[in-house]
Amino acid sequence: MKILKPKQIIVALDLDSIEEADSIVKFLDPEIFRLKVGKQLYASEGPKILENLNKKGFDIFLDLKLHDIPNTVYKALKNLLNEKLWMTNIHLLGGEEMMQAAREAREHVKSDALLIGVTVLTSLDVNHIKNMGFGIQISELVNILSTSAKRNNIDGVVCSAKEVPEIKENLGQDFIAVTPGIRMQQNKDDQSRVATLKEAIRNGSDYIVLGREITASENISKMIKKVESYIIQNNE
Repeated sequence: MKILKPKQIIVALDLDSIEEADSIVKFLDPEIFRLKVGKQLYASEGPKILENLNKKGFDIFLDLKLHDIPNTVYKALKNLLNEKLWMTNIHLLGGEEMMQAAREAREHVKSDALLIGVTVLTSLDVNHIKNMGFGIQISELVNILSTSAKRNNIDGVVCSAKEVPEIKENLGQDFIAVTPGIRMQQNKDDQSRVATLKEAIRNGSDYIVLGREITASENISKMIKKVESYIIQNNE
């Protein structure tokens, strides 16, 4: 069943080296997939991993979840956005002044990169939130943070697929929803608020992050072909 658009899937390269990344990327078509570089790979390889993947023609989501005082986020983003990025992110719990600083950094370097905000990590469940002192449901916290992001001209949010319908209803279809914790089939690991690919699409996710199901697969090429079978090709 063809339910995905080209470039709607973002493959998470949660790996330790350029060599490991290349062993996955060689099976991926940049016209069909985008890539996510997170803290693990960026901490190991630094900016050269971005240059490496850009040369191969991929759109890159740099997932560092910046969360610091506004001035630090402003300066860090100014440096990061000198790289060629399709999308990057901040953590919305940093507050509205931090969101504004992030947006100003993007304006300062005249970057076209999408700037999105992390709401509540998909590894957290209701008990985690309660233990942190939040006396509200996760969906309510996600809604508060997403509304704040929209108010501060952030392009969208990272959230669980389960939270997408309410976000789209409240903040509009053009407010981007990026959903990690997605599985081809339902199986739990260290993610709490997971969903299947079909659920994510049905709920209105704009971009879907697939990670270990591809990168840790015994047959990576076969798994990628399976994902491709869901994608509407340009000639269809």
